[in-house]
Formats: sequence, C-alpha cells, structure tokens
Amino acid sequence: MVFPDNEALCKTLETREYNPFQDRLRWKDFLKEKLTGKYEVIKPDMPNKHMACYKARKIWFEKIFPYLNDEGLVVVGHSLGWMFLLKYISENWFPKKIKQLHLTASCLDETNMPEEEKYMGDFLFDLNTIPKVQDFVENIFIYHSTDDPVVPYEHAEKLYSYLPKAKLITLTDRGHIMQIEFPELYENLLK
Repeated sequence: MVFPDNEALCKTLETREYNPFQDRLRWKDFLKEKLTGKYEVIKPDMPNKHMACYKARKIWFEKIFPYLNDEGLVVVGHSLGWMFLLKYISENWFPKKIKQLHLTASCLDETNMPEEEKYMGDFLFDLNTIPKVQDFVENIFIYHSTDDPVVPYEHAEKLYSYLPKAKLITLTDRGHIMQIEFPELYENLLK
C-alpha cells in the first residue's frame, strides 16, 4: 500500500493491527534461502515502501544493473514492485536480456480497487506500452489469486491481454500472496 503523504500513512497505521511476535517471513525470503548457493540472488530493498516514488525507485534500480548477469537473468516483482517493473521496462531501455519475468499480485491501474488502495501516484503509466516488455523478456509468468483482497483478479486478466505470450497462473486461496512459501513460482524458476 502506498500513501500520498504522512497524514494518510499515519491514519492507516492507527487502524492496523500489529503483533511483534508474528512471523514476518514471506515467500521472497523463502526463495532467497532456497536459491542461494544454486544461483546468484539479489533481493534489493527499494526506498520508502509506504510512500513510494517511481523516480526514487528508478534511480535505485539502475544502481543494480552492473551486478546483473547477462545470462539466465530472472526478475521477480510483487505488488507495487510488479507495477514498477512493468512501467520501467515498458518506458526504458533495459540493458540485459531477461530470461524469466515473474509478476505477482499487483494492479495495472485503480480500476475496481478498494478505496484505501486507490493511490498509485507516479506509478501509473500508459498501459498500451506494456507489449514492449515482450521485447526484453523470454518468458513471462503472471501469478494472481482470485481471492486477492487488495487487487481484483481482473487486473491479471487485463495484463494477460497485453502480454499474450505470458503464462497466467491462477491461484484460488492465496489472497495478496503474502504466505511464507510460493511453490508455483519456485518450480517455474527452476525450469
């Protein structure tokens, strides 16, 4: 979730539950653990995830380029990270060939989004540029759960209409895909 300003962030934090003893591991950590040693894994932290700015993420993302391999590059994006990747790749020259692009649980725009999720800020972009992504990517996987409470499943279907070469993996019980393991993505990474 992204907020337009500190006031909106604080208002949401007031109503959100928090348990410091709750396990916060997510599938991204699971994948890094499973793949380290077999593959070179970079899991960058993007700046200010709650008041995200496309320009700031673009600057940070480009600093990673010198560390990316030219062979077998796999890129995974989740939620707003997914939207960032689509916008970046569709609007910019990408210096590497991407073997696999995995896009999980995110929106294309604010269509049918819950009211509290309707701030995409400068991450919105011309959806007609999406097909350009296929010029940089060999294999594209789209993962979305039909019960996602944050982003309606129709966003995945809409994305798939722009990327017909992609493989759409429909999940039915994963919500916004925040669980610890993500076996479908892991299996596709190993292909």
